[in-house]
Amino acid sequence: MNRLVEYGSVEAIPYYNCSWRSFSDWEKTGVKKPWFGYPLILFGVLIELLYIPIIYIIFKTRLIRHPCYKIIVCLAMVDMSATCCSCLITGPLLVVGAVFCMYPRFTYIAGGFALNTWCMACAATLSLFTNRIISIGFREYAGVIEKKLAYSSIAFVLFYGFYIDYFTPTLAYNSDIMAWLPDPLSEEKPSPEAAAMYKNTIQAWNNWIFVTCMFILFSAYFMMVKRLAKGQKTKASKAVSSILKAYNRSYHGSDTKKPIF
Repeated sequence: MNRLVEYGSVEAIPYYNCSWRSFSDWEKTGVKKPWFGYPLILFGVLIELLYIPIIYIIFKTRLIRHPCYKIIVCLAMVDMSATCCSCLITGPLLVVGAVFCMYPRFTYIAGGFALNTWCMACAATLSLFTNRIISIGFREYAGVIEKKLAYSSIAFVLFYGFYIDYFTPTLAYNSDIMAWLPDPLSEEKPSPEAAAMYKNTIQAWNNWIFVTCMFILFSAYFMMVKRLAKGQKTKASKAVSSILKAYNRSYHGSDTKKPIF
């Protein structure tokens, strides 16, 4: 987004100039897919409507007091924004068969929004998982850590989203490929300079870090839950054993003949 502020318009940004073709020519490069676009819009509306009662219940039942639910609400808001982009924006673009150069300004801004919500969702998901691991693995310190972690996580998610949206290259939608791409496919001849302009190293690192951390956190969570379940099973076995022993003692004690004087 900083490039849009710096250059004043999308067409003025280097390697985003679509003026070498007319609108009708660019329109021919897209593919209209209403059979996919309209269901995507309806699906997005349904998902957005489902989030509303969920968030309402969290506040109504005062679950929002718990740190993990603060992160859950943050993640829900991010997911609603991501759904807006992936369904309510992408759907109409599929219906009209849009490519970047048909609506460059709108697509440029929407692409930044799409990338922003994806990276924010990654950060919020990792924060929520970390919160749950601390709650299970460090229960004696959870009360002190969880609340601070929740607020710091939400602050980080918001800051990270702003950074991604403002300081990193955007994405461009292409209806033919049905994907948001770093390359707007606006150049007559591809060049290394253009590829460098579109390259988003931060997004690549975000994806690798997210996948790696999720694998590590999933593994740690699995081991903790397994150990916790094993401990609960051992306690339950001991409790059952104690009950059976007590029952046996009382049963045999009642059968003992008392001496007759």
